[in-house]
Amino acid sequence: MRTFLLSKNLIVFTTVMFLSSCSKKDQGPASSDAGILQYSLFPGKDFSTIDFSGHQVIVRVPDSVSSGKTLVALFSTSQGSVATVNNVTQLSGKTENDFEDDVSYIVTASDKITKQVWYVRAANYDYSIPWGLGHFIHRKVSNEKAYNWYIDQGTSGNYALVNCGPASVTMAIRWADSSFSKTALEARQTYRSEGGWWLTTDIDKYMTDNSTTHAIISLNTNADSTRELLIRQLDHQQIIILCLDMDHVRLTGRDDYHVDKFYPTSPGWGHFIVLKGYRKIDGKTYFEAYDPYSFGSANTDHSLKGQDRYYRYEDLASACLPWWNFAFVIAKKGESLNTETIRKKLNPAFVPVAHNF
Repeated sequence: MRTFLLSKNLIVFTTVMFLSSCSKKDQGPASSDAGILQYSLFPGKDFSTIDFSGHQVIVRVPDSVSSGKTLVALFSTSQGSVATVNNVTQLSGKTENDFEDDVSYIVTASDKITKQVWYVRAANYDYSIPWGLGHFIHRKVSNEKAYNWYIDQGTSGNYALVNCGPASVTMAIRWADSSFSKTALEARQTYRSEGGWWLTTDIDKYMTDNSTTHAIISLNTNADSTRELLIRQLDHQQIIILCLDMDHVRLTGRDDYHVDKFYPTSPGWGHFIVLKGYRKIDGKTYFEAYDPYSFGSANTDHSLKGQDRYYRYEDLASACLPWWNFAFVIAKKGESLNTETIRKKLNPAFVPVAHNF
């Protein structure tokens, strides 16, 4: 009887060891692979580029997706690995994240030792991240034209360094009237042909001389209020000329970005620019500008740096406030200014010139 029990126990022990050995063999050794293999936020509607060597995923979602908040990713990682974001284990098709900033995944391999950091960047426009704007554009307005009306003041003759006024007003009139053919050099020769800065009064007179419907309105002392005032003008398909101290506008952080100032300045650096649109993106507001101070300097896509330049609303407000806290609003040829602008229109005779003028 004892011999039978011993034999039975030996058979059970041998069977367990065999099954255990087979199970471990089937699993194979633990892997050190810790990568993201597939990734999608809107399967079948988005396009993902996975940089395996750089540990980065770029996801281009449809234009219609205006927010990156509470999105759920469908993804796969290396066999046996686990992905976390801010110490929260990620489950494909279930876990929500905020993609209005880069999302940092930590992928831990099945060996429980090897870890890799992966960055996922999502955007609803191809240019928003490369240009330095951000990820998700919530609203965009651009009062652009089908023809080219940008002017580089570097091409405006002997006084090019100070011809931002003649260049900006000529751009504005070209925008308003496609048949307008005068140049920034011709504007310079009309007023202060001997050189020097143009005054804000010169801008007003030149538009009046060339039958351009416009008004001068006062800006606010609060940056948020100024932002909303400028947005309303642009929403009515009008454009704006600002006169400001560009030293209050921050310098760009990267040469390939289209955001922020692309040239050095010093205090009291008076300048004219044209605003033609805006972008609301990731909770920030940028105004889309034609800045004439390019002097041939170009972006990697060969566009001039001052063309389609994006400035933060708070920078523009702080740059206008101590310099000239007003704005020229321009309407298209044959159209009237909107009711609010007409109501706010100031008598040019009682508007002071810019600070250092």
